[in-house]
Amino acid sequence: MRTAIAALVLLSAGADAQTDRDIFAQRALARALDDRCSLFSDNQRLALEGAYLQARGDLLRAGYRADRIDHTYDQITRNAANQPCSSDATLAIAADIRSAFAGWQRERFQNYAGAPNPWQASRPYGYDSWVISQTLPATEHPLRVGLYNTEQVHALTIAANLTSQIAAVTLHVRNPDLAPALHDPSLGGLLDVAGMPAWTDYLPPAEGKTSFFPASRWSDEDLAYFRFSEEALAAFARLDPREAALIEAFDAQGNLVTSQYVGIGDFAAALAFVRSSPVLSAGR
Repeated sequence: MRTAIAALVLLSAGADAQTDRDIFAQRALARALDDRCSLFSDNQRLALEGAYLQARGDLLRAGYRADRIDHTYDQITRNAANQPCSSDATLAIAADIRSAFAGWQRERFQNYAGAPNPWQASRPYGYDSWVISQTLPATEHPLRVGLYNTEQVHALTIAANLTSQIAAVTLHVRNPDLAPALHDPSLGGLLDVAGMPAWTDYLPPAEGKTSFFPASRWSDEDLAYFRFSEEALAAFARLDPREAALIEAFDAQGNLVTSQYVGIGDFAAALAFVRSSPVLSAGR
């Protein structure tokens, strides 16, 4: 049980010797015990949630079925129900994670799985800055996508070069309530789909998607920033780590300038890393 410290120390020597399934099981057990016993503070819980989501994403990318992963979590939860909150095993898990969390809070930067590039996450500073981002590698109209921190308020943001003449953007994501299953327009590779990136099989469906428009826009000397609502951020973060969202960008006349996909990856885990920052209240 004491190996649950790997829930937060992602690159520890102990984690190197473990399988993805082992690491997921440890994080799931700590999460299940906390749900029942309230072992951790809000920020500790956020960090553990991020580590759990990262482990779940690793299993999905390794080919494990989502329903199998969820069934495993249900089994772990049932086992945790038989472990007293005051038992030595439970207290040891709690102590290990609290100890690991102290080191976790000192981390300023982390990279998380994303596509076509990793998500680069950093703790918020005292000035406006990107706290999660990746740049989509379009040669003519590159877009920067992620979480932008303005006065310690985070918003899903897309930025474009001012020289691109992009005046508006739209974000399209699968709505799991309308389309519970991942959407593979290629039918497992049987069909060629124009514009489909090589790094994913799963795109927003034509039916069962939600489209978001920016809540505000501003610019600096280089970039135009399009800021989205909390609802858009929540919808983006809850998507499956294997799928993509679609960004469409338009000029002032409403002409389509570029269409680009961004992979969800471990964005939700990166979000937990940012939100567990010691300079912010949990969940801010």
